[in-house]
This record gives sequence, C-alpha cells and structure tokens, in this order.
Amino acid sequence: MSAITQLTAEEFLNLPETPGKQELLDGELISLPPAQYDHSEIARAFQKLLETALDESRVRFFEGYQLRRGWLIPDVSVTWPNQRVSGWLQGSPMIAIEIVSRGNTAAEIDRKVSAYLQEGAAEVWVVYPATRSMTVFRKDETLRVTDVYRCELIGVTVKLDELLIVA
Repeated sequence: MSAITQLTAEEFLNLPETPGKQELLDGELISLPPAQYDHSEIARAFQKLLETALDESRVRFFEGYQLRRGWLIPDVSVTWPNQRVSGWLQGSPMIAIEIVSRGNTAAEIDRKVSAYLQEGAAEVWVVYPATRSMTVFRKDETLRVTDVYRCELIGVTVKLDELLIVA
C-alpha cells in the first residue's frame, strides 16, 4: 500500500530523490515502491508496441507530467503531437497507461484516471496483470478488455496475451 502525505507543490519539488515513484495529486504525496521486474517488463512491452505505430519520441516510459492538480508519472504514455514542455511535459498525455501493482489502491487508480481525463487525456489504459485484463477509459466510455483492443486514435492493436506474457 502506498504512503500518502499532504504537501504543497513547493515541498513536493524540494523532496530528495528516493527509490520508487513519487507523485503529487491534489496535495497528496503518493509514494510507491520500486517496480518489480514483471511490472517493468510489461511496461516495456507496451512501450515497444506503441513504438511500432508512433515516432518513438512520443512514447514515454515513466515520464512525469505536470497537471493543474499535481504531477503524475504513468508507466507508459503517448504524448500529444507538439505537447508543451516546461521542465516537465505539460498537461495530460494523449494516452496514459497505468499498470496496477502491489503498491496501488483502487481509489488511487480511480483518482489518477479522473485527473488524466479531466486534464485532457483521450484515453487511459489501466492494465491488471493479475487478471490478464485492461480497462480503457475515455471521457464518455469505459471498455473492459480481456483479449484484443484496437486503438483507432493511434492505429495500434493491443493483444494482451502477447504483452502480459511475463505476468
């Protein structure tokens, strides 16, 4: 379970480097332990798949995005064409991919999905390795995927049985 602490944006930006991932959402510090091997391998598989359809400069791996509500770091993401950068990528990615692991809570994932969509993401993919499934969130639609998903937005087909091979 992640530890949650209230911080200002200034306090967050002055935190020392630590192992794992630290995000800030609505003033709450979200600290997650370092990713396990399988988690990273699944993220890399998604990254490689996305790079078959997009210029690799738009596919980001554990990259920070500055939102109005804080800073989030999706496991993998696709930037908008010409997305503004000012220290961090500004605003939500076009597609954010969160791979659920032992450190995530359902409430935390829901809050992240909401933040991404409210701040301009076209889609958020939440991947559940334990159930070999994925939920695709869009502003007005939610899809549960257990086998194949075709993302027309970027022209890529996600085959979960190929990407979740290590899970």
